[in-house]
Amino acid sequence: KELGADVLSIITPSFAAASQEELIRHYETVANTVDMPILLYNIPARTGNALTPATVQKLSQVSNIIGVKDSSGNFDNMKQYIELTDPETFSGEKPFTVLSGNDSLILWTLLAGGKGAIAACANVFPHTMVSIYEKFAAGDIEGARKAQDSIRPFRDTFKFGNPNTIVKLAVKELGYPV
Repeated sequence: KELGADVLSIITPSFAAASQEELIRHYETVANTVDMPILLYNIPARTGNALTPATVQKLSQVSNIIGVKDSSGNFDNMKQYIELTDPETFSGEKPFTVLSGNDSLILWTLLAGGKGAIAACANVFPHTMVSIYEKFAAGDIEGARKAQDSIRPFRDTFKFGNPNTIVKLAVKELGYPV
């Protein structure tokens, strides 16, 4: 916070399998320890632990847990996050933000009621990634879909190595030392 961070993005614990109750205690402990907004970060391929929709629903009621980034790639999981934390359909007391962590699901997340994304491809294609949201917000769904689809060739290169490494190499090729 003293260094200027606005929010903490907190992944699930990694290495050892954790029950959903243990994940809830983990996040509640962090939330009670810090005086900052927290974004849950579900990335089970990297941590080995996944946040279920019911767990996210419960954690959405913690005052400084403000949202979740879902990088599972499982759209149904993200859709349930949206459904179970929507203050209009769930007796939630506060707004809760669901963000896509999978660049290929941004538009679909917006259409389902999510609020946006934290997108790795934005490091390489910032204007394209922002245009997905801007076109969606303006009602230009076809334009948003074209912007969304335009990143497919880049995402297809992820099969050649770790996506983080590929993104960093592309950013370096653009002239930014990372």
